[in-house]
Amino acid sequence: MEVIINKTLVFIVFVSLILLASCSADGGKVTAGDVLKRNEDADVLKYNGFMYNNVTDLEWFEEMKSNIQKGKEIGEIKKVTTSSLFFTEFSATKLPKRTILYDTGDGKTGIIIVETEDEETLYYMQLLEG
Repeated sequence: MEVIINKTLVFIVFVSLILLASCSADGGKVTAGDVLKRNEDADVLKYNGFMYNNVTDLEWFEEMKSNIQKGKEIGEIKKVTTSSLFFTEFSATKLPKRTILYDTGDGKTGIIIVETEDEETLYYMQLLEG
């Protein structure tokens, strides 16, 4: 009887660990599914495994803009989609294909700069699980 209880306990612990591991399979990163489930009209992009949200017009971001400078090119948008299943690296919901993405040039991570064809500068901030 004691052997059955020990095997059952080991099985329960094993299943619990698998469930915990699968829940954090995305490494705690915000996914396209997370974002689009909350706001199907979100203006986001995916770069380096992270989701970035357009913060250009947010009031609290206004002061920060003047301290951010465009750095080197880091890639370009390859796909436009609102499907979380097909939201891969360099995908975006609003930016057109071939839109160039830039880093900030100061070595700080978390912000991507985009210059549109209309010469408008857009800022995307990395979304973190919190």
